[in-house]
Amino acid sequence: MSNYLRGQIAKMANVNIETLRYYENHGLIPSPVRSETGYRLYSDEVLNRLAFIKNAKFCGFTLKEIKKALTKSESSSISLTDFLTVIDKKMERIDAEIAKQKKTLAMLSDLKTNLQAEDQHPEVRATLQMLNMEM
Repeated sequence: MSNYLRGQIAKMANVNIETLRYYENHGLIPSPVRSETGYRLYSDEVLNRLAFIKNAKFCGFTLKEIKKALTKSESSSISLTDFLTVIDKKMERIDAEIAKQKKTLAMLSDLKTNLQAEDQHPEVRATLQMLNMEM
């Protein structure tokens, strides 16, 4: 089992040293053991956790969600089925966000079309007048 100093593990995991402190303070990684001289020593397990955290963040999971998964895994109270359900719910939320953004994009496109139209609707003309943007 290897032991790494804070700077070493931060570099290996490609995270900031402050990120390590934050994760430690918030229970995402365990508190490291200390060397006889007081240096924090991190294990390969922490390196694996950091990789999991980073990948989970890239997949859109929040640190709160990640901590919950890690906590449940430590007590063996999460199954693959549970984890897949969490992933499905995350995907549904992302799909809903995409649909909302597409709707907003369509509304902006319509607004732009209406603003550039030769025969503008009276409400569009009134809005442009109110904003001092008459064409």
